Amino acid sequence: MKYHSTRGGARGLTFKDMLLSGYACDGGMLLPETIPAISTDTLRSWAGLSYAELAFKVASCFIEESDIPAVDLQAIFEKAYSTFSVPEVVPLARLKDGLVVVELFHGRSLAFKDLSLACLGNFYNYFLTKENRHMTLLVCTSGDTGSAAIEAVRGFDKVDIIVMLPRDRITKLQELMMTTVLDSNVHVYRMDGSSDDIDVVVRDLFADVPFSQKHNLASPSSLNFTRVLVQMVHIYYTYLQLCPSADSEVEMVLPTGGGGNVTAGMLAREMGLPAKFVCAVNDNNVLSHMMDTGECKLGDVHVTLAPAMDIQFAYNLERIWYLCSKGDSSLIKKVMKEVETGTVNVPLYVLNAMKAAIKVYTVTGDEEIKTTLKRCWDENQYNLCPHSAVGVAYYYNQKKDIKIPCAVLATASPLKFPDAIEASGVPVPSSERMRELLDSPVRHIDLEKGENWTAVVKAKVEEISKLKTRVADL
Repeated sequence: MKYHSTRGGARGLTFKDMLLSGYACDGGMLLPETIPAISTDTLRSWAGLSYAELAFKVASCFIEESDIPAVDLQAIFEKAYSTFSVPEVVPLARLKDGLVVVELFHGRSLAFKDLSLACLGNFYNYFLTKENRHMTLLVCTSGDTGSAAIEAVRGFDKVDIIVMLPRDRITKLQELMMTTVLDSNVHVYRMDGSSDDIDVVVRDLFADVPFSQKHNLASPSSLNFTRVLVQMVHIYYTYLQLCPSADSEVEMVLPTGGGGNVTAGMLAREMGLPAKFVCAVNDNNVLSHMMDTGECKLGDVHVTLAPAMDIQFAYNLERIWYLCSKGDSSLIKKVMKEVETGTVNVPLYVLNAMKAAIKVYTVTGDEEIKTTLKRCWDENQYNLCPHSAVGVAYYYNQKKDIKIPCAVLATASPLKFPDAIEASGVPVPSSERMRELLDSPVRHIDLEKGENWTAVVKAKVEEISKLKTRVADL
């Protein structure tokens, strides 16, 4: 199994090459060169496996023995999932009116990102320790990726992590889960802009290929295919919980920001998984308009109760367009140049391929989120986070038209969103950990509009490299 770029300028990369990178050298995103097929019999044989066992089976389709021996790969998953607070790792809540909520948030940062990032941290440690090599991670976060990435690598001597978050556009608790981490290998910037604004910094630094290679830059966001690979596990797990006989199509509702989960779903579908997906979004996202008209037109981002969805362009769309175009790299290069202008017209055949697997549901605003939070509490005494509520809103509104098994993937714990829950007139959950965060010391650097953010972060990368070189020389 080798990996290549969606834009055609890089191919033949090993799993390790792909893992220890970010964007491809041509600015594209990495995908496997071939998509393995999983038969119905194989899928059925996976029912009943533990979460770590299933992760090993799925990952083994993409990671060869020459990349990581099987015994080591199994140990990576067992270690990663041992940090979760429930033994099943991903429990399902079966609520009134047939609503099924898949709880993806029982890791250290209380968000679904832990399911992949806990593994990613162990993958990094595996290779970097063997090679006595240092790496700097760049993270642009819309709320949850940053804290999950920090928890995955904090304290590692072979990894430094630079996290960039949108100031005043995420919840206080989300921010504190990053800014209260005082480990010396963690560097947090609060920036006066949206996640889309910050993502430009990451693109700029990876576009400088000599700089990126000199300083061993990588990204643990879902632009790193390893994230998408491991996110396929909860797609398969959800399917097998709903249909262990593997003889029916199912529908999964995915609260969508950067698009990592739906990309994982699309790849699983390419492998033969009989599943369809609903991207549940707020009106910041361009997906709904694009699916209706073929036009992907970017605009301004406004703050909502679901901050991880306050994204215009889901960067994993590049991977989805590639898959739906049957691997047309020249088209992807053309389309991604159009993205830079703010307007893209998606070819009809690509759009039709997307529509065969994906539909989009857009909440009408914060009021619909609050109404959904309250209804779920009133009917079940069950708290949702506002992002998960966007998915449940789809179920409540479309339930009569859903003819196949369906589940909503709950992407974050309600503990992280007390303000949204309180605004919905619902009892606010809390925990000792959340209360302690409010009184913890913080460390961060603020960057304002008008500053050269790329230059500031570039200088930090150079500072980290110089320090690590001095330490290595002692």
